[in-house]
Amino acid sequence: MAATEHTATAAQAGTSHQARALEHWRSHTGQNDILTGLRATHVWLALGWHDIRQRYRRSVLGPFWFTLTTLIMVGVLGFLYSTLFKQEVSDYLPYLGIGMVVWQFISTAANEGCTVMIGAAQVIKQIRMPLSAHVCRMTWRNFIILLHSLPVVVVLMLFFGHAATWQMLLLIPGLLLLLLNAVWSGIVFGILCARYRDVAPIIGNLFQVGFFLTPVMWRVDALQHRAWVAHLNPFHHLIEIVRGPILGVPVALESWLWAFGLLVLGFAFAQYLMVRCRERVAYWL
Repeated sequence: MAATEHTATAAQAGTSHQARALEHWRSHTGQNDILTGLRATHVWLALGWHDIRQRYRRSVLGPFWFTLTTLIMVGVLGFLYSTLFKQEVSDYLPYLGIGMVVWQFISTAANEGCTVMIGAAQVIKQIRMPLSAHVCRMTWRNFIILLHSLPVVVVLMLFFGHAATWQMLLLIPGLLLLLLNAVWSGIVFGILCARYRDVAPIIGNLFQVGFFLTPVMWRVDALQHRAWVAHLNPFHHLIEIVRGPILGVPVALESWLWAFGLLVLGFAFAQYLMVRCRERVAYWL
């Protein structure tokens, strides 16, 4: 009898907890939208993985098609530009490969962030859920692709005789900072593009130009006394906090400070837009 009462009490407590969670999910505002969306891991983790499965449905290689494409591109460009820049292929290929993979994540997350609210218009109009959950879904989807590609570059690095070092542990905070910076940029671009549709092509063009101004294919040392062009480029620092630990190269404190500073300022601006525009987004779509 006591066991039955204990089971009933536990069931009631579980139901009460679920009810409070559901009420918190529905009663969110612009003040706590970002925090509520980030905490809803059970939603955007499942939806992001579902997007990957749907995109590559009935495909033999699935998301590894992206990995294979990246590997071919890195191989072709690596052998070409290592000759043009007069660098050793064994050193240049891993450098280029990591830079390409991280850049593709940054640019894809930013471009898809411009359309994330527009693409989720039907859901936003019908279901009250945090807007940031849609952004987390998009970011997680692209992060899965990044996680498919980075190990291939690491294997390529080991193949050319580069040994793994303890500095590779810094890859964990580097990827975390990269992921969170993609989240706030998706929120900012998503809201701005929902209101002003001209922002999306502007962002796309900026990233096309930014690729050539970012040390992805070339090294900072090549600029010599014009190295400030790279040091003032935030994309350079976001790439370095991932590329440095993998290659076993010490990451400058400047890059960590840039990445953390972007994170703080970016989420502050994202929070401002959420407070001001959260309830208007549905009317803009």
